[in-house]
Amino acid sequence: MKSKLKKTSTPVMRQFWEAKESYPDSIMLFRMGDFYETFDEDAKIAAHILGITLTKRANGAASSVPLAGFPYHALDQYLYKLLNAGHRVAICEQVEDPKISKGIVKREVVEILSPGTAIADKYLNSNENNYLCSLYISDDKIGYSILDYSTGEFSTGLCHNIDLLNIIQRFNIKEVIVSDRQEKLIEKIKNNNIIVSNYKDWIADSKVCYDKLLDHFQIRSLKGFGIEKDDLLIIASGAAIFYVENNFFGRIKHITSLSKISDDNFMRIDSFTLKNLEIFKSLSDSKGTLINSIDNTITPMGSRLLKYHIKKPLINKKQINLRLDFVDELIKNKKINIIIREELKMIADIPRILGKISTNKFNPRDLINLSDSLDSILSIKNVVLKKLVKNKKIFKDLNNTNKISKLIKKYISIDAPVNIKNGGVINVGVCSNLDELREISDQVNSWLVNYQESEKKRTEIPSLKINYNRVFGYYIDITKTHIDKVPDEYIRKQTLTNSERYFTEELKEYEDKILNAKDRIIDIEETLLIELVENILVDIVCIQNNSKIISEIDVFSSHAYLAENHNYCKPVIKNFSKEIRLKKSRHPVIEQLLPLGEKFIPNDLDFGYKNKQIGIITGPNMAGKSTYLRQIGIISILSQIGSFVPAEKAEVSIVDQLFIRVGASDNLSQGESTFLVEMNETANILNNATKNSLIILDEIGRGTSTYDGLSIAWSIIEYLHNNSKIKAKTLFATHYHELINLANELSDAFNLNVLVKEQDEQIYFLRKIEDGGASKSYGINVAKMAGIPSYVTSRSKELLEDLTQNKKQSNLKVSKNKIDLKQIEIFDFKDEILRELKNIDIESLTPIQAINKLNDIKKKL
Repeated sequence: MKSKLKKTSTPVMRQFWEAKESYPDSIMLFRMGDFYETFDEDAKIAAHILGITLTKRANGAASSVPLAGFPYHALDQYLYKLLNAGHRVAICEQVEDPKISKGIVKREVVEILSPGTAIADKYLNSNENNYLCSLYISDDKIGYSILDYSTGEFSTGLCHNIDLLNIIQRFNIKEVIVSDRQEKLIEKIKNNNIIVSNYKDWIADSKVCYDKLLDHFQIRSLKGFGIEKDDLLIIASGAAIFYVENNFFGRIKHITSLSKISDDNFMRIDSFTLKNLEIFKSLSDSKGTLINSIDNTITPMGSRLLKYHIKKPLINKKQINLRLDFVDELIKNKKINIIIREELKMIADIPRILGKISTNKFNPRDLINLSDSLDSILSIKNVVLKKLVKNKKIFKDLNNTNKISKLIKKYISIDAPVNIKNGGVINVGVCSNLDELREISDQVNSWLVNYQESEKKRTEIPSLKINYNRVFGYYIDITKTHIDKVPDEYIRKQTLTNSERYFTEELKEYEDKILNAKDRIIDIEETLLIELVENILVDIVCIQNNSKIISEIDVFSSHAYLAENHNYCKPVIKNFSKEIRLKKSRHPVIEQLLPLGEKFIPNDLDFGYKNKQIGIITGPNMAGKSTYLRQIGIISILSQIGSFVPAEKAEVSIVDQLFIRVGASDNLSQGESTFLVEMNETANILNNATKNSLIILDEIGRGTSTYDGLSIAWSIIEYLHNNSKIKAKTLFATHYHELINLANELSDAFNLNVLVKEQDEQIYFLRKIEDGGASKSYGINVAKMAGIPSYVTSRSKELLEDLTQNKKQSNLKVSKNKIDLKQIEIFDFKDEILRELKNIDIESLTPIQAINKLNDIKKKL
């Protein structure tokens, strides 16, 4: 880079390389007039990602330098693409007015943006946090801090090395920052396709970071945050503050508190369980997720809080019941909840507005939205306090921010434009100097109208117009048809195809007055906005507190709305007992996705009573075992976040950890087969479960040979039953019917099965769970339903009979008879027609539909 500095002869390119030298790992957006330009390697990257033209510009003694740029007003649009591609971006702005600059315009880097610190609306998802994670490792322990710079939410915790990737995945971390000396940790994170940035090793000092945190929060000790002597947490948190402070040049006033994360207070849910339960993302990438089914929040911060609750369900019975009682009271007072939800619609994303205000990224509309939001919060408080009986405290804790709301309304015009530079932001009466300048500007505008009319009459040119643009200022536009009437005192300014542009000395004089007045108006408005913002930031903690409370109210209101509209019940919470008792429980996602008129088949569970610790569930594939397992896990989560649950009645024991191993998947990029992934997840469960955990396992062992799989499944059940340190509540679905016998031998094991109806060689899934083991697997029947050729299913029956009688694969005889495909096609076709006829519901068909169906079948014959 130094060699490029020497070769470059133009002042602008020298200025660029000097700025780039300080930020070599960032794409430099270099402001040049109305454009942001990129040069050299940055230009090649930008052109590829943004789809803009890559060109070259000769720069004196330097060789031709690659160049790519875009208009300054499109910054957010292009910045979003660069950040989404995982790049850091340094923005180098013109920091002085080119009009008054002597020589080259002064430029400085004003901010560095990265995927974990983005604040632009176009980059962020309003319903999700945008987390940056700072790490510091010592031996097997890692101090981590999680910061959403867009909202100011900041927390810190401690984890073991083995849990790091789980935390990163659970919180959907966008960027990780690590000391540049911790190479092994950097490599581990990069191997998992996570963006990594570094902080200098001198920062990784507890004294340095302790002082930085004291300075930022303006406090005397860290005791109030609960991390006074936790060096790993102090370093991780201090490094995060150093990072954002450096990137945004100190604009971090909205980061006002630090909370300590303690996993001891929450149910542990690993990333495997979140994935297997399809909490936030469907395994098929469709919309069938839990969050889509239960999220009826109205505000963006309410939606983000609900996601956080799901990731960290409570394990304290008193706290869970406080939430449930609040939801219960809102259900019983439906009119109050309706009022709350109507007012919530008027509340904007307060944390992100405060973030934009703190970083000077706001616009006047943000301030108006903040004022309206504060008014709605006050309305909720006033209405609810008069009518609610039990849960008044949370509303009483709302601060009175009426002063701020009134101040914003006093300053900001309700018709204020989005762009401050357009003027008209500040109300009349706020500043006398501003009002005088506006009067002058209005008078000059009136003069322009009068001057245009007088010149039309004087020159007898009816099409004469006075216009303005940023390049040429004010000018008189005259079409070519009237060019012979132009007075001698008109001075030509520009020639166009169909017209000429002129100015006069008188017009130039007034232009100076107008532009001077407009510039001064904008300067004064910007000064007044800074004054207003400083007043808002004085009360930022009070506003943030209100935002947190409103987020909670929004979540509880959402739970009440969900329970009322989908017939959920209030669960009875039991404190770390063995018992889970559900009557007519349902899967909250699937029941909402069913076609209109089709009802979900509910099921019971009687768990933990009379030595019922391990439930072994058998039945055919497609019968509903996996759905049943998932709904039990989901109900456990819902109850511990303080939500009602989809059941007629529910008694739910608090669980400290929820483990779910459902379905098959592989991790080929890491060289892991389906079976190895299955065993990794199972090992995690067996090594970490406690007596207060809930374990749900589905088809363990199917990724290997029959006898290997059966042996592993059998041993796992024995281990969970006989290990006195675990004895966890377990549901174990399996296709190995031999496992049914375990319920006769193990005192705390019991059998469940999914009811199946057999009729005319067909099977019908009744989706109902009952006590006892399944009589057979029905695998061949399911294969037939799926359309497997009849030869295969017939031959399968023969082999099954031989296996049942001989119990040895070595006794099976290989068939070498040639297959008559035409004959098979005829029988398969016949079976298909018969299946179609049997599945017709005659009572629901109209005469026209019956004729159409008959016609369809006839076409197939």
